[in-house]
Amino acid sequence: MEFVELKKHIRSAKPFPCYYCYGDDDFVLSRAVAIVGELAKEPKIFNLVDKTFDTPQSLADELSQLPVMSEYRVVVVRGKYDVGTVDAYLKNPNPFVVLVIVNYMPHDSWAYSTAASPPSGAAAVCCNRLDVKYVIPFVRKHTESTQSNISDDTVRLLYDRCGGYMTRINAESQKLALLRAGKEITEQDVGEQVKADTEFVVFDLCKSIIDGNPSRALEIADGMAKNNDVVAAFTMLYNRFKRIFVAAVDPDGLNALGLKPSQIGMLKAESARIPKVKLKKILDMLAEADFAYKTGAMSQQDALTSFIARAAYAG
Repeated sequence: MEFVELKKHIRSAKPFPCYYCYGDDDFVLSRAVAIVGELAKEPKIFNLVDKTFDTPQSLADELSQLPVMSEYRVVVVRGKYDVGTVDAYLKNPNPFVVLVIVNYMPHDSWAYSTAASPPSGAAAVCCNRLDVKYVIPFVRKHTESTQSNISDDTVRLLYDRCGGYMTRINAESQKLALLRAGKEITEQDVGEQVKADTEFVVFDLCKSIIDGNPSRALEIADGMAKNNDVVAAFTMLYNRFKRIFVAAVDPDGLNALGLKPSQIGMLKAESARIPKVKLKKILDMLAEADFAYKTGAMSQQDALTSFIARAAYAG
């Protein structure tokens, strides 16, 4: 299930024996754990266990205990755990215990997607970055607390500049609400106060290359060099152009990459603006530039600059 479905499920249905919470957003993961943790009533010091288990036996012992003055006991497992212990437990789970496995899966920009592997009998809860439509009301709660206003478009810009990560969005929206208390928070405020996430910068860089605007692309690259983001730029540029290429040659294949519908729509729109031959050339150029700096033939900055200049003029 998706994270946004979890609260309604927990409050209206019988809980599963185990919830496998996975994803690339720490904030969303923490909220998922907190929602399931609501099942554990006082005394929570006993009914809610949240820790890393050093031995299989210590985990098995916690799962075998009964709750105190509560219908359920919640056991949250952090870090690595003994798979065999969990698999054996889920074949005959304690009906009064809800197991929560937390698996933070960092965004892997080289891979198509990172596959989750929940144990058999566990309910998987996707805690990847939320769609912006769920973020808009969240941000508004912060702005309303200081009588400030923010438009949907401004929230979308904030979302993009934070890379969609709720940890940053939470902090930045609170900061903006305080700075602009009683006033309108504008796109200019977001641009001045919120540092752009590397993913947003790379998106802007790709757009400039596709548009054939080398001056803007080189300006962005210069800013990335000042922020020491050049290595990340190569990884993320390759990933983005690879996905655009997939959108061009096999649009249906995007559904297998773990992307949201809004991301798929954006990639299809980008692929329609650039010939497949040019896309292939850009990927080849990027591979050549990556090889050049990794073998020492060029510095990272020179390799990126060379790629941008060639790619923006590619025919």
